[in-house]
Amino acid sequence: MDLREMQRKVHRTAVDHGWWDSPRSTGEVLMLIVTELAEAMEAYRAGNPESEQISGFSKLEEELADTVIRLLDFAEERGLRLEEAVHAKMAYNEGRTYRHGGKLA
Repeated sequence: MDLREMQRKVHRTAVDHGWWDSPRSTGEVLMLIVTELAEAMEAYRAGNPESEQISGFSKLEEELADTVIRLLDFAEERGLRLEEAVHAKMAYNEGRTYRHGGKLA
């Protein structure tokens, strides 16, 4: 399954489970994505224990997966071409200078 197909499937699941029954603001959804990253950080700080929800994976993997799922859901709901944008940005980054010309971190 490519990223575009995954984007459609993730969004269909979210719609089917009621997450888009009413409109959601861009800010709300972006902050939900940030929240998943914060939960990933909490998992890391806690020593990255095993996930209680998805067997065989760590809590960090689970939270990063949740981040990707929320990104894909948002992209599909807003009609964004995330897969194409990722490929374009990767190509752009390949041509950039080492550390983008001197950034320290």
